[in-house]
Amino acid sequence: MRGKFRRRGASIAAVAALSAGGLVLAAGSASASSWLTVQTGAAVFKSTNLAAGTVGVPDLWGGDLLLTDCWSTGQDLGRGNIWYHTIDERYNHLNGLELTVTGWTYAPYVDNSAAANGSIPHC
Repeated sequence: MRGKFRRRGASIAAVAALSAGGLVLAAGSASASSWLTVQTGAAVFKSTNLAAGTVGVPDLWGGDLLLTDCWSTGQDLGRGNIWYHTIDERYNHLNGLELTVTGWTYAPYVDNSAAANGSIPHC
């Protein structure tokens, strides 16, 4: 009987440890990246400055999506200086074409910089 309780206790301890480890792992691997719906239309640039040029993917149109993991400041194009670090683009206007090209997208043209106010971190 005593061995049965030890095994059960060990099983409970193992499950608790795995659960706690899973919570830590989940918290550690949780991504702050967000899919954002483009409102106006935007290009993906090599940096947060227009002079750097685009990365060579099609421009995003209203209704397209981009995946961003953080925001930074850069050139002000007249509506603020917030830019999203873009890591994936989904072109709904091109039948769902998805490209994984990293660059920077001017946040006011995406969602009026809303995600920079809490849903994604500063880079």
